[in-house]
Order: sequence, then structure tokens, then C-alpha cells
Amino acid sequence: MSQTSVQPSVAQPVKKRSWLLTSEDWWAVYLGLFLLVLAYVAFSLQAPLDLIKGAVPQEWPQNPLLPGLASHIGNYVFVYLLLLVLTSIGVRTMGGKLSHYIAGFTLLFIGGLLILILGSQQTIKKYGMEYPFWSLIIGLIIGNLGKMPAWFKVSAGRTEFYIKMGIILLGANLPFTVIVTGGAWGFLEALIIVAVGFTVAFVIARRLGFDNKFAAVLGAGASVCGVSAAIAVGSSVKAKEKDVGYVISLVVLYALVLIFLLPILGRALGLNPVVTGAWIGGSELADAAGLAAAAMVGEKAVQVFSLVKLNRDVMIAFLAFIFATVSITRWERGEGGKRPGAVVIWERFPKFVIAFVLASIFATYLVVQFTKPVVDAHIIGVMNALRTWLFTITFLCIGLNTKITDVRAMGSKPIIAFTTVVVVNVIVGFILANLFFGGIIASPLK
Repeated sequence: MSQTSVQPSVAQPVKKRSWLLTSEDWWAVYLGLFLLVLAYVAFSLQAPLDLIKGAVPQEWPQNPLLPGLASHIGNYVFVYLLLLVLTSIGVRTMGGKLSHYIAGFTLLFIGGLLILILGSQQTIKKYGMEYPFWSLIIGLIIGNLGKMPAWFKVSAGRTEFYIKMGIILLGANLPFTVIVTGGAWGFLEALIIVAVGFTVAFVIARRLGFDNKFAAVLGAGASVCGVSAAIAVGSSVKAKEKDVGYVISLVVLYALVLIFLLPILGRALGLNPVVTGAWIGGSELADAAGLAAAAMVGEKAVQVFSLVKLNRDVMIAFLAFIFATVSITRWERGEGGKRPGAVVIWERFPKFVIAFVLASIFATYLVVQFTKPVVDAHIIGVMNALRTWLFTITFLCIGLNTKITDVRAMGSKPIIAFTTVVVVNVIVGFILANLFFGGIIASPLK
């Protein structure tokens, strides 16, 4: 009888999963475009998903509230299951615990429904206090009453995931011809805002004794794209984790203030929705907060906001690459390290911006094929209803994750520096919005 030698087992190295499967940015792209294609396929098969449009409460008491909700209960269940299943696939693949996500998302959906009901009350809605306002206020109150359970964070911490999906769906409602017409002016406004913001950030940081790395994070957070930019640039220059945390806390706080301040100022100054949207797009600190502010003004403001803000978002990649190069070759001289390659640009590039443009092109193609009224009724209307739900959940999550106490521990200097950059950007944004969208130099959108 022969003996078989037993070889000792050798532990195999754990293969790192592809960022195509673990990135929220990519999953937002997959799911956002999937929803658009799904609506198109259903329409082509003569089974349009029009029931989704019934999952948003109508204005009441003009329309009876309880009978309306009761007659559309199936619509709400369908939207809940659709969003739950799709986002759960993404979250599970990214490594989130599925049972915790399902429980948390269910609570967010129920909260979102109550908020949509409140925001659809006619008297309240008349004064601009629609679902973005109530989502943020209610989330802020609940979020600061106590500590959020760890299991709930699996869903409530997915703000960027929800907002990017919503922005992609927004692209379907923004004809590509509008992007081409207003995009150049939106890019120019964004470019000037970012240039001025970083200039002020470096000047004020030096005056207050901060280093170049903090100045870079400060400029990114206050003038580019809020939290995402602060993290991206902070990572590229190897900034102190504490400094990045300071800027993130201030971004969230000031973004909340600007949500209410900019629409109020726009109305007080008699600005039309296009100019107000451009002002918000150039001045707000975060995509979700800016959308909330623009939504308080109107749909046209949301569209123009997106043109300007998405141009600022695109700059994250290039700024991360530029500052990584400067940090390694100048600020960290003598510390070693490899020169950053072009791959850094692609890693930092916000992929959902590409999907936003693709959605716009596809929707424009459908309008040419089937006429605008038909596409609006059976595809765009469906996308708008889903976008409303995603935005409501997003704004609720922003409030839940905002801690007022985080700002108190910073001291005054970071607050002074950040406030200075924000105030300058708001002033410059106002001027540029009127110049490029208000008819002084150009008026690309009506």
C-alpha cells in the first residue's frame, strides 16, 4: 500500500477586488443608467413603468391626502422594492452587510415618504418649504439627538451613492443641446470660481500660519466639490487626517447654511431661476446641498445648477493630479516617493459625470425618435419620480450625518479661513452668474 505525502497547505494571498465592483461612483453609474434603460425597454415593450410616477404624493388638500395614498399603495411598494433590490446588489457587492442595509434603507424610505407627504402640503409648499427643506431639518434634528446605530450607518452613510444616482437620472431631464449651449459658460464660471477660491485659500492659510497641504484641502473643500474634493486632494498631498476632518465638518455645516441662504437671497434680489441656479452652482459646497437649494427655487434652477456644479466636479481629478505632483516634487522634497502618473486622474475622476452626459444624450435621442410629449410622459416622468425619491433620501442622510458638536472642537482659525473662502466665492459666484447667465455678457438658457 503506497503512502501519499501530505504537502503543507500554503496560504494563498487574498486577491484584491476590482474597484469596478467596490466603488460607489461606479455602482451609481451602473444603477443610474440601468434605470434609464429599464424605463426605455419597458416603454418599447408597450409596458411603460408609469406606475412609478404615482409614487410621489400629490399636493393636498387640493387632492385628498389619505384616499390618494391608499389608491397608490402599490406604486409606493413597487418603488421601494425596485430601489431596495438594486441598491442592495451594489451595497452587498461593495462589502456592506445586507441585513443591516435592508433594515436601514426601509427606515429611510418610510422617513422619505413622511417627508414627501409633508412637503406636498399646499400652504407649506407655497413658501418654498418642500421636501429638500424638511429632509434636511428633520434629519438634522434626529441626527443630533443621539448617536446613530452602527447598523443604520450602512444605509444612512451612503449619501454619495444616492446623490450620484439621482444626478445621473437628472441628466435624462436635461437635453444635450442645453448642456452644449450653456456648458461653455458653466465651465468658465466654474474655472474662475475654483481659481479664485484656491488663491484666497493659500493667502489666508499663510496669514493664519497653516501649511500648504492644509491650504490645498481648504481650497478644494470650499471652492471645488466639498467633501469629495477635500478627501481627494487631501489624499493626493498626504494632508493630516485632522485637517481633512476639519474641512469636511465645515463643508457640511456651511453647505447646510447656504441651502437656505442662497434661495432666500435670490428671491430678495429678484433674480430669475436661471441666474439663481447658476449662483448656487458656483457657490454651494456639495452636490447634494446644492441640489437641495436649487430644488427650492425650481426645476430650471436645478438644471442650470447642474451645468455649473458638474463642471466644478470634473476639476477634482485634475486638481488631485496637479497637487499630488506639486506635493511630491516640492512640498515633500527629500521624502522620496514616486511621481504620480496619469492613472491618478482617472482614479479621481467622478465617473457619474460621464453617465450624466450619456443619460442626456440618450434622452435627447429618444425625443427625436418618439417626440418630447411621449418621452416626457413615459420615460422622463418615471426618471423624475425616482430622482425625487433618491434626492429625498439623500437630503435626509445629510441631516442625519451632520453633527453640530464636531465644529466646536476646531478652534477659530480653521473657521476663519474657511469662512473667508466661502464668502469670497459667494460674492464672485453672484457676479459671474449675472454675467454669464443673466444677459450682461451672455444668456445661454431661457
